[in-house]
Amino acid sequence: MKSSVFQYPYDKVLRRTHGMLSKLGLKVTDYDKKKGLIKARSTFSFTRPTVKIDLIIEEMENHNTKVSVTGLQVKRHFFQRKQDAENREAEILDAITTVI
Repeated sequence: MKSSVFQYPYDKVLRRTHGMLSKLGLKVTDYDKKKGLIKARSTFSFTRPTVKIDLIIEEMENHNTKVSVTGLQVKRHFFQRKQDAENREAEILDAITTVI
């Protein structure tokens, strides 16, 4: 589980994170604004493994917002290269950072 803290309001981080997931090729399967929970999965691809991910977005003190990547599952198909879950979590957090 990896986390990042952003100095932006909760609503902005939640909205931008939701939009960023579709740009990464992930389909949002569950979205709860009150709980700050976003679940997404990737569609089947011959080149990349299937990914299921849960993001938890929490409002902290001083208008900071924490984004945690939990529940990451990477499933390989056929002869795809093995992908490390920690590296994938870091890629997702980096993508969120560039969008926000």
